[in-house]
Amino acid sequence: MSTDTPPCPPLLRGIRSALGPTLLTQILQSKILLVGSGGIGCELLKNLALSGFRNVDVIDLDTIDVSNLNRQFLFRSQHVGMPKCVVASEAALKMVPPPLPSQEDTMGAKYTPYHGNVCDNSKFNVPYVQKFDLVLNALDNIAARRRVNRLCLAANVPLVEAGTSGYLGQVTVIDKSSNTECYECQPKPTQKVYPICTIRSTPSQPVHCIVWAKEMYKLCFGPNVGDSMLFEDEESLKAEKAAEEEREEGDEGDNGQESNGTAAAAAAATDGQESGEKSTYMDLIVGLRSLLGVDNANEGDEKKVLESGDDAKRKEVLSKAHESLTALFVTEIEKQIGMDRYKTAEKVPVPVSLDDLAKCTTTITGEGEDHLLPPTERKDYAPTQIWSPSDCIQELASCFLDVATSTNQPLPEFDKDDDMAMRFVTAASNLRSYVFQIDPIQSLYSAKGIAGNIIPAIATTNAIVAGLQVLQCFHILKAQLSASSKSDGNGDGAVVETSNLKKTCRYTYCLRDKTRKGYYLQPTTLPDPNPNCFVCRNAIISLTLNTQEWTLDMLLARVIKKELGFQEPTILVGGDIVYEEGEDIDPSEYAINLPKKLVNLPSGGVAHGSVIRIEDYSQDLEVDVNVSHKDVWMMKADDDSGKEKVDDREEIDKFEIGGKKPVAAATAADSSDGAKDNAAQDPAAEEDGDDDIEIIVDDDTPAKDTAAASSNGKKRKPDTEEDGNKAKRQRWTQKT
Repeated sequence: MSTDTPPCPPLLRGIRSALGPTLLTQILQSKILLVGSGGIGCELLKNLALSGFRNVDVIDLDTIDVSNLNRQFLFRSQHVGMPKCVVASEAALKMVPPPLPSQEDTMGAKYTPYHGNVCDNSKFNVPYVQKFDLVLNALDNIAARRRVNRLCLAANVPLVEAGTSGYLGQVTVIDKSSNTECYECQPKPTQKVYPICTIRSTPSQPVHCIVWAKEMYKLCFGPNVGDSMLFEDEESLKAEKAAEEEREEGDEGDNGQESNGTAAAAAAATDGQESGEKSTYMDLIVGLRSLLGVDNANEGDEKKVLESGDDAKRKEVLSKAHESLTALFVTEIEKQIGMDRYKTAEKVPVPVSLDDLAKCTTTITGEGEDHLLPPTERKDYAPTQIWSPSDCIQELASCFLDVATSTNQPLPEFDKDDDMAMRFVTAASNLRSYVFQIDPIQSLYSAKGIAGNIIPAIATTNAIVAGLQVLQCFHILKAQLSASSKSDGNGDGAVVETSNLKKTCRYTYCLRDKTRKGYYLQPTTLPDPNPNCFVCRNAIISLTLNTQEWTLDMLLARVIKKELGFQEPTILVGGDIVYEEGEDIDPSEYAINLPKKLVNLPSGGVAHGSVIRIEDYSQDLEVDVNVSHKDVWMMKADDDSGKEKVDDREEIDKFEIGGKKPVAAATAADSSDGAKDNAAQDPAAEEDGDDDIEIIVDDDTPAKDTAAASSNGKKRKPDTEEDGNKAKRQRWTQKT
């Protein structure tokens, strides 16, 4: 970093007075990486610009939606549909103070946007992160935050991590050289798990109905009808029939013992089918898809199924919709009740009234009397209103008409910010709640919060947290400056003391209720790492080899098994499994990848700067490997000249492993101290069932409640869904 002191912009004279000219120079010359330009990101960019930071890279995958405009203040209505990072960077760049009052431009300030996924290892890898003085996180999902956490640890670059959840928030600093706790040292909010049979047949909570409605959205409008867990084809029906027969055989051999009534009811109603019989609504919905043109949608096709003024076609669409909804919410329910599916249930389902269903054929869109319009088109509509069953029917009819009158192009996957998708899910889930007598009925606003797995953000909390992050930036740069000056004073350029951020930075909580002293901000010292954290405690190693010559088979045999001692490894590249061993794993499934060069593996391959993940749950061992490419290897000559020559060893012997190798835990079979019994009682070690749906209710809950959590001596299992781990074990299946 240059030592030349740039002129001080007039707007920054206050910062110079508070922080000193030396630190201000450091601020003006530092390079910052910001990941995320949404709620917190907009506030951060404004703060960075007005604080004098002139070199900032911004990464974000999202585009601007109308729902963002109320709290992400850098965006305007004309920006809807544009990349967030591009618009936010342009807006922030205009806020950077020019060096002199007479200058209108920003004199070389650069706010560079990157519209992409931070998990893209081909662009955003360890060498890329090493270019920056520090990294700021403004993300709203666990997967990306873990990714940035691991990149910063591998690159040894300080990370200022933050998150908000309603009125709550927190800011912390993660720095490998300062021996601080990393983002993954403490367990994150666990995912709530619901069996598929519960979602499909025996719902008891509003979230069950909302998940079901999202699957119904896939069934009605998804690009592939088979993606919905509600879809039935001959293969799934045969599998269901076989499962039914297997259950009956198990009941016969149960020694006459009575089974639990609730479990029996759930097992009997696994799919609303009896012995593989197709449900009453399936063919009707498939026919409705065909009528709406969903299955024949083509990119760029501007043709509409229902043109304006075509009353005959409109009546046909509403008639088909009425038949499908009647089968879904009346005929199928009556069929299940008649088969005694719910004889042990606390509440017997009540089919939707035929009078309410008749509203489907009388629904209009546009202008008309309120009672004929769907609720979202009425004059007194508010998103917090609760819809009646007839309101839900009219809203569903309106959704079908919207699809028919839109251009004949493929519909996007469900998105909580898609107006039609949320109207459909809210109406369908509420009808299901009415049928199964589940309270409370959800408004569109509350259903959106559940369907999107989010807690509504509060702009003020985002602003407070972003301000705290920039304060931590000042502390980090000051510590780096102090460490650099001590290095220069040593005479030989060697760093005599690294910046210990524990002395200057704080973990700060943003509280909803003030403390006894009247404070809403609660700072604490940065916590020590969790000794059992698989991410930051000696579980990141470096591996140097020729990625263009090494094959996956060579890596598996020579490094993973021989050097690292993995017994049943699972190898993930970019979050996707490219190789897996273990019980119930077909060895031929990933055999096709073994002869491939590392650079040619799926998910972008393994190249310089890539981070691959290796797991072995048979040994409770997990490790991230930071790969560096090297194609020319040298070795000492055989004589005593001290010269080097080209390494003539075989390619499989040309590699270097850095860092401390992790030691695998003893397997249960080898343990003699009772570890086997303890492992059996450890709930964290239990596998999720293949027939479970995982719902993340809150991605961003602050860590206040978990900050004091301590490990029980076992290495915790990583979360599965966002982390990409155990992906094969968590796939949804149709069995129960």
